[in-house]
Amino acid sequence: MHPLALEILKKHWGYEQFRPAQEPIVTSILEGKDTLAMLPTGGGKSICFQVPAMVKKGVCLVISPLISLMEDQVKNLSEHGIPALALTGSIPYYEIERLMHNVQHEAYKFLYLSPERLANEEVIFYLKNTPLNYIVIDEAHCISHWGKDFRPAYLACKNLREWFPTLPIIALTATATERVQKDIIEHLQIPQAQIIKGSLIRSNLAYMTYCIDDKWERLTRILLKNKESSIVYVRNRRLSEELAQHLTEEGFTATSFHGGLPVEEKSKRLGMWKLGDVQVMVATNAFGMGIDKADVRTVIHWDLPSSLEDYFQEAGRAGRDGHKAFAIVLYNDNDVKKLLVDTQRSQVSPEFLKELYPKLCSHFIIATGEGEGTSHLFNLADFASKTQMDALKIYQGLEVLDRNGVLSLSQAFFRKANVQILLSSREVIDYLDNNTELKELLFFLMRKYSGIHEQVISFRIEKIAGNLHLTSPEIQQKLEKLQQDGIISYRSENTDAEITFLMPRDDERTINYISPQVRWYNENKVNQCNEVLAYIEQEEKCNQRFLLEYFSEETKEDCGICSYCIARKQKNLSKASVESISEEILRLVSSHPMSSQELCRKSSYHEWEILHVLTLLLDKEKIRLLPTNQWSA
Repeated sequence: MHPLALEILKKHWGYEQFRPAQEPIVTSILEGKDTLAMLPTGGGKSICFQVPAMVKKGVCLVISPLISLMEDQVKNLSEHGIPALALTGSIPYYEIERLMHNVQHEAYKFLYLSPERLANEEVIFYLKNTPLNYIVIDEAHCISHWGKDFRPAYLACKNLREWFPTLPIIALTATATERVQKDIIEHLQIPQAQIIKGSLIRSNLAYMTYCIDDKWERLTRILLKNKESSIVYVRNRRLSEELAQHLTEEGFTATSFHGGLPVEEKSKRLGMWKLGDVQVMVATNAFGMGIDKADVRTVIHWDLPSSLEDYFQEAGRAGRDGHKAFAIVLYNDNDVKKLLVDTQRSQVSPEFLKELYPKLCSHFIIATGEGEGTSHLFNLADFASKTQMDALKIYQGLEVLDRNGVLSLSQAFFRKANVQILLSSREVIDYLDNNTELKELLFFLMRKYSGIHEQVISFRIEKIAGNLHLTSPEIQQKLEKLQQDGIISYRSENTDAEITFLMPRDDERTINYISPQVRWYNENKVNQCNEVLAYIEQEEKCNQRFLLEYFSEETKEDCGICSYCIARKQKNLSKASVESISEEILRLVSSHPMSSQELCRKSSYHEWEILHVLTLLLDKEKIRLLPTNQWSA
């Protein structure tokens, strides 16, 4: 190992040595080789490229998919005394030139960009004139059509090899099947890349699957027994909010997280959970990459995941501190039916796209042969009403068109305010004598929008909130107060998305071009569904071994702690253990009848041990089951 690398590791991160799984990755990067590295969630992927970049002169360019992921890494590097910059979408256009000029002169050691920035000619011009040392593609599975988070914008990364033919390219991901690995290497044009794969074995993580009728009761019991930080994954926004509310009513501290929340609300809820102010985060898969919290004890899937790739990465967020943790799937027959139905409903046929695409173009008055590069604000409910098409099917169709490069669908979810000041400047100043708390907002609007007294001005509430260091709800409250007092006219509207057309309109030919990919994708979704069902229903091998084999890693040893391994232990429970458990059960039910759930909560033994011994005691007629489903001595 390069001595300077170890010196930097100790100086900035406080570690004496790299982890065994990190060493070959760091070595490959220091030797200047193209590298595809796979380390499980929590395996320390970032250090693998950050330390070598500190050894070499120049700036390290990092392509990353999420703003939160970039901001977290920049914050962590800054805390370790390392200058880093994330060029996020919130940075004004006029600031880009100044910041990139600083990058060019090595004021920063790391530059983080979203893949969308690779389409910005000004940014590329500066990059080509910047002394770069490495190019890093984080979450590299996003470039693969086979990957669970495929992002069309990531395909622009293939240009990096052309622009920087001599620079080493490092691709990093947590998990990747063999076909995803092949896709990554092909798209990034790194055929000679060193492929380094850390073991996916997590000896501290118990993979549990429970087929049960009463999921509410089981969830409550799990969270009572494991009082530390937890994530509960669900498949839709409404359920995330309802389940969080239910848990709160049951006495737990819980909040929800989904893609429809405003940015500042997401940040607030994430902060509460990270700091331990709430125990349970009920989340959709919007709560994904970039979640940096090591002490999560339980990850519970309330709904069945859509793929084993999703499940493995989400489950891997438990126990990153190395202590015992649980990845639990709760399901029943209805959940299996729901997954099958949802998979079927997610199928978007080329025939449907041939109906949707022309209507979408006509909605924005785009003529044949035109529209390329134009952007349009889009309200899903309004479009569905006008076209009499199913809103969910429209959204799924737009995702397909986005995934195949026909258009870009930006989930903006911002609020637009339409405001006009009804009084003169003098009257506004008089009003503010008794309403000083509104002074900053009104003065800002009058300075920024000179015509706001004469006409209605539209602006994004989030943008104003950022300038005034307030939250969007606070700005809304102030605007509503001003409207009530007759100072302004104010109308608020929500925008669901922004659509950018990436090619000229050419109705049937466009859809015919992408049809083979659409049909392949549909088949792949069905296969992923079947793989999930095979996992939860299998009774022939250790759960961890099943998952490892899916990702092409062989191991002969069972984990010993998953639900399958525990069931095997149950069959071999010792006579002494049975007697000890029997004594505790009889003692508990002698005072008053108890349900099996109550016994499991009050007992010091595992649930499987209690249920097994209950059956033995019933056979020996030492206990009886009452009509109320309670056990009595």
